[in-house]
Amino acid sequence: MKDLRTVFLVKYPKYEIILNMYSKANDCPATWENLSKVRLQAFVDYMEERLAPNSVRQYAAKLKAVLNLYNEEVELPKDYNKILSVKNVRSTNVWLTDEELEQIITYVPKNANEQLVRTQFLIGAFTGCRHSDYTRLNNRNIVGGMISYVSLKTKTHATVPLKPIVKELLTNLPKEEVTDPTFNNNIRNICRKAGITEAVKVFKAGKEVEGEKWEFVSSHTARRSFATNLYLRGADLYSISQMMGHASVEMTQNYLCCGLREQSAQVMEYFK
Repeated sequence: MKDLRTVFLVKYPKYEIILNMYSKANDCPATWENLSKVRLQAFVDYMEERLAPNSVRQYAAKLKAVLNLYNEEVELPKDYNKILSVKNVRSTNVWLTDEELEQIITYVPKNANEQLVRTQFLIGAFTGCRHSDYTRLNNRNIVGGMISYVSLKTKTHATVPLKPIVKELLTNLPKEEVTDPTFNNNIRNICRKAGITEAVKVFKAGKEVEGEKWEFVSSHTARRSFATNLYLRGADLYSISQMMGHASVEMTQNYLCCGLREQSAQVMEYFK
């Protein structure tokens, strides 16, 4: 029996990225033995945090097609078909307020992993960088009072005003690296221990899920928090999109996790 990577790339030779995302989401290679309901859901969640809804559906469908092809030769997880049948429903996500970010700032890390994850997450929350970018920033990215970098994903250049705390964090940046699952586990534990325990409801995979806020935080929450906090301060979407390195304002809108912000007196007068 051929391994999963081989049969997948025979069918979809240009989509190795799908297998790589499965591996990153689960901190293990994409093999027949490593398929499980929990890991398939982690794979879908990982994509939903990073990709447009259409891409998530297409990538999940490709993996499902390969599993369907071999479902009589390999013992597959129950309900794999359902997990990989991603609906055309936008998920809602959490973001962290200024006060909650301050709770992370004042939190004292308990070990080296927490120190690294706390530092990198805060850099992401105050620069709007993608996870793959804010984990690579250092002092050399400070240029003339700005953070300047080229996105690893899009190869586009972006600049963001330098917040004093970001300069401080970059100066004391730990040298270690952690995997994506380790990062997410650590940032959730940090948020829990920092007291970010508000009861929330989110909409994921076509259903409403309740829990404490820390449970739904991930590496991508930093970028969503940046966009949402700037929007609530009155920044226009075009400026936010430029700082985030987005090609369009429509992409930026997907990162806003709040409702309509408070409007000016002139706008509210219209509704009287």
